[in-house]
Amino acid sequence: MTTIDTHAHVFARGLPAIASARYVPDYDASLAAYLAFLDGIGALEGVLVQPSFLGSDNSFLLAALKAAEGRLAGVAVVEERRAPEAAEAMAAAGIRGLRYNLVGRSPEVLASADATAMLAIAAALGWHVELHADAPDLAAALPFLRGFDGPIVIDHFGRPGPDDAALVTSWAADPRVHMKLSAPYRVRHPDIRGLAGRIVDAYGPERLMWGSDWPWTQHEEAAKAVSLLPGAVGLDGATIATMEATARRLFFEWGVSLVG
Repeated sequence: MTTIDTHAHVFARGLPAIASARYVPDYDASLAAYLAFLDGIGALEGVLVQPSFLGSDNSFLLAALKAAEGRLAGVAVVEERRAPEAAEAMAAAGIRGLRYNLVGRSPEVLASADATAMLAIAAALGWHVELHADAPDLAAALPFLRGFDGPIVIDHFGRPGPDDAALVTSWAADPRVHMKLSAPYRVRHPDIRGLAGRIVDAYGPERLMWGSDWPWTQHEEAAKAVSLLPGAVGLDGATIATMEATARRLFFEWGVSLVG
């Protein structure tokens, strides 16, 4: 069964990293290698997420989207205020969401003037907001998005600790919240299959997506020991098909609404 990979990264050695980068890869993750990975697992489409160490310079990501000729969509990091026209150009290039990596950062960044302006533009364009942080920090961040009128996508099962399963399933009460079942090796919960089942029950597959997290940065060896396909966490075919439809709706069946 084919599926859409909603979480991967491409980068190259020597790209300018931001000063606050927590980790900078010392190898290349090329577009050609990623497309070969998609071919190998039978996935027709994929989604590239801006690597955090590159900050708001999305030029490498945008070049990859252009070279992929519509097979890939993208999620950008844009933390400085941009003109609506600049965001529209990114949308035309295949960007479908804004990512905020809050690991090691205060969730109050979402309340800054620049973030508020960009969130308004994202909502007008029909983009989603993607959040990456450990579960307790995500819980602190979500209230800052009360005024955001669009989907919210949580990375990597919500990165729960051993006692956080009830926390990550509680967010399902907000119909905007979606979740990526991705990167189980970044999750500290001891029962990943049980956690996946609870998440499916809470959210329903129509608010879930699968992502490979290719090329598994900082977990390259661990990922080799983990089956990365969605069936590995106990998802049945009907659930996987619905998750694929959700990913297609958010990333590929999409039209730009011009910002007035």
